[in-house]
Amino acid sequence: MELRHLRYFMAIAEELSYRKAAVRLHVAQPALSVQIRQLEVEIGAQLFSREDGRGIKLTDAGSVFLDHARETLSHLGRGVTKARQTAKGEIAHLSIGFVPAAEYRIFPTLIPALKTMWPNVRMTFRDLKTLEQLDAVRRNDLDLGFGWLPIPSKDFEVSKLTEDSFIAVLPKDHPLAAQSEVSIRDLSNEPLIFFPSHLYPDTHRRIERLFLSAGSVMNVVYELENAPSMINFVAMASACSVLPGYVNHIRHDGVAYRPLSPPNLIIALAMIKKRGRGGLVDSICQFTTDAFCPN
Repeated sequence: MELRHLRYFMAIAEELSYRKAAVRLHVAQPALSVQIRQLEVEIGAQLFSREDGRGIKLTDAGSVFLDHARETLSHLGRGVTKARQTAKGEIAHLSIGFVPAAEYRIFPTLIPALKTMWPNVRMTFRDLKTLEQLDAVRRNDLDLGFGWLPIPSKDFEVSKLTEDSFIAVLPKDHPLAAQSEVSIRDLSNEPLIFFPSHLYPDTHRRIERLFLSAGSVMNVVYELENAPSMINFVAMASACSVLPGYVNHIRHDGVAYRPLSPPNLIIALAMIKKRGRGGLVDSICQFTTDAFCPN
């Protein structure tokens, strides 16, 4: 299979016409048909089917292959662009994934430094959950990630940067908001808002154990996937939550933040990169590690 097979296939899939694809590609239609037949033989599946009087359409196998062909050509295009930019000394591009906590714990130090030390680097930031970042780093869709430990893979170089303890998030007029700190036992009979267990299973289990050690279970009534939404629901639903301390920076008139008295839970933010990455990514990783872990 060669790249031209993918380009030919993509053109036909987009035009749904061999004739139009041949004109677009400046290729004779019979030759185009031969190339697609070769591709189907190699894959072992028919990619297009004919509809009576209505041209052609993708088969189920063709639809699946289209997604992967498009992704392959997209990766290739980005690689060509980066190689040309590097060769010409043009602006480099850096793709960074992050969980919201990094905006408050990491980026205030990192972003000004990147702007000063690497002014010609164009940066794209993507708000992604930790597991989504790992998939993207593995596929080279991200150069760097900032997510929560633990990182369930040996495919990455992981540098622990900061730690965060949990705090109680309460409706502003809740009786517990009058206290200077809140314990797990205080929250034992309260309706709770928390994230789904599949997003951060290790942290979820550790929080559950805190409640069990206080002689209670978590009474979760709402599940949401991001901290700002959870904070909004605390205010709207008169329910409580326990979240990492960085949410102190997310101001909301309808909620109160209180320290969570011992025993508490510590979670850590880490920088993630694919093993073997070098160049600009390695330089930025070294700077970040030195800034947050000077020893």
